[in-house]
Amino acid sequence: MLTKKQVYLTGIEAVEGVAETLDPATDAVLILEGATITPEGQVVGSARLNATLSGEPDKIGQKSLSLTATCEFRGNGIVGSAVNPPDFDAMLRASAMKRDGIEFLAVDTVTVTGTFVRDEVITGGTSSATGLLIANVGGGLLYEPLTGTFESGESVTGGDSSASANSIAAPTTGYRYKPTSTESEMKSMTGVRYLDGHKYTVFGARNTFSLNLPTGDKPTIAFTMSGRWSAPAQAPNPTPTLNPADAPLVVNMGLKVGGHAPLGVNALTLDMANTVTKASDLNAADGVRAYTITARKPAGTFDPEAEDLGDYNPIQDWMDGTNAELSFLLGSVPGNRIYTLMPKIQRTAVAYGDREGRVIYNESFEAKRDDVGDDELSMCFF
Repeated sequence: MLTKKQVYLTGIEAVEGVAETLDPATDAVLILEGATITPEGQVVGSARLNATLSGEPDKIGQKSLSLTATCEFRGNGIVGSAVNPPDFDAMLRASAMKRDGIEFLAVDTVTVTGTFVRDEVITGGTSSATGLLIANVGGGLLYEPLTGTFESGESVTGGDSSASANSIAAPTTGYRYKPTSTESEMKSMTGVRYLDGHKYTVFGARNTFSLNLPTGDKPTIAFTMSGRWSAPAQAPNPTPTLNPADAPLVVNMGLKVGGHAPLGVNALTLDMANTVTKASDLNAADGVRAYTITARKPAGTFDPEAEDLGDYNPIQDWMDGTNAELSFLLGSVPGNRIYTLMPKIQRTAVAYGDREGRVIYNESFEAKRDDVGDDELSMCFF
């Protein structure tokens, strides 16, 4: 058996804790080296006494399965005007991330007047279509559609900013993922991992994830999945249909923190830090109905070079408990662009460091709610 011969399939469950039948032609996910499979079990000891000090045999009670998988953080292409969801869509949604539809309207960037602002209503001058603006990014307006459909060649105006732009194409559709605290929106998933002839199925699973964005390299998203147990089976690896797109490199991201473009960031990380817990149930075959998500505490790091304090002073922001918007764009090709927004990050630690003789800050932060909650993070694929 060879470690590198692995296939991974995932799918959202129609019924929590009931395994889905997955198809390698439609449900395969491209994973990277280092994926793990960990069977876990509750050791049920014996309190029986006998004539000696020798112990009685134990039993294994509640059993579960933990899988890890790292993927390239990338899009999944576009068909016509419709962007595909990423191949790790099921793993995101099983991480208590709600998916909804968004649209992108390309504009003539030369003719933009004023500055569009997030969360304002934009309106088409000809179509009268409306949308709630997410960002003016990537050469166009990214928004949540409200009414109607924008048209190519019309003027689009911001309701609060009075900024305007001329559209140059019909809108394309995409997907946004945001955290949810509503249990009915926290989807469970089935995962099937083939390890060169050994087949493991995890179901009733829920996840946590982390992002790693090293400068000049491929961005990655790493998932840890916990779910119900099923015994391994002997089965040959299927031939999967995989997304062939290259991940956009971590360059030219337009990273901004509090409206400032920090200098010389070498890496940015984010850990969603979901608390994934076992839902015990004596009616379930192994005493576990599924796994659930009961809390989260998203946090991250980045490491910019030090600048004049008048230009950038993260230590003062840390002392004052200042909230700052953090955003960036990965990629420039339709279907392989990801805009990530954390409206309010709060620094939890700032320390001086050294990078090849240059002074840097090692900054740690937590992502806080923006308004009503479930809005501390959004990832838009467009």
